[in-house]
Amino acid sequence: MLARDRVTRDGDRWRIFLRTEKSGKPVFLPIPPAMKAALDAVPPPLSNAESKYFFWNGTGKPKTHKAHVDRCLGAVFKASGVQKAHAHRFRHTLATELLGRGATFEDVADILGNSAAIVRRHYGKWSAARQTRIDDLMERVYMGTDYVVRDAAVVQ
Repeated sequence: MLARDRVTRDGDRWRIFLRTEKSGKPVFLPIPPAMKAALDAVPPPLSNAESKYFFWNGTGKPKTHKAHVDRCLGAVFKASGVQKAHAHRFRHTLATELLGRGATFEDVADILGNSAAIVRRHYGKWSAARQTRIDDLMERVYMGTDYVVRDAAVVQ
């Protein structure tokens, strides 16, 4: 039920405005130009070419529309052959990627609309990227410098 007016230009970047369902807090996330181009290429919904939404014609109940989207995604996930695929998995992937790249639990909580405690409990599990970042931080502490030696190369 993404409304077209939720995607706006902010200087030289595009942003999507979300009001998270879990916390109700507003979130403005930058989106890559390719995503904006893909949204611009989405044909208007059937039976309402002037719909204010990208994927919904604006008629009927939102709950009914969400159920329809869930069925469609279920068919896509089944055809993909990915075990246990579901839409919530994208959320987990995003949280894991953000944490692996150095985001704090608070940062991820703001993006997902959760509390930091929930993010820590559900998404703060071990990952190779987070372990590498932790290793680098610890090496800088015990070496007393911001320079880390990796495979005979100095990384700053």
